[in-house]
Amino acid sequence: MKSVTNIIANKSSRLYHLSQHCQKLKSINKRFSKILPSPLNQHCHVANWREKTLIIHTDSSLWATRLRYMTPFLIVSWQKELSMPTINKVIVKVRPTLLKQCSQ
Repeated sequence: MKSVTNIIANKSSRLYHLSQHCQKLKSINKRFSKILPSPLNQHCHVANWREKTLIIHTDSSLWATRLRYMTPFLIVSWQKELSMPTINKVIVKVRPTLLKQCSQ
């Protein structure tokens, strides 16, 4: 029986490609957070990247609206980053975080 580490290390395995995509998303998210002004960068994160589309999740419609207004600026900023993949479109989705329940 193969270990998970061996399966992930095999370049032909699906888990290897999934792991590589996850690492790429972490890198993109880190750079994305640096481009956004505070406090917007605390409410948005990269959810996915496929082909030339970046998918961003925000925790409320307020932050989604602010981010949508910034998308032309973001696309230009991304295009200046030579180490980043080409992005022509940004999709913003609202994914609220779970509210912490207060004990009464």
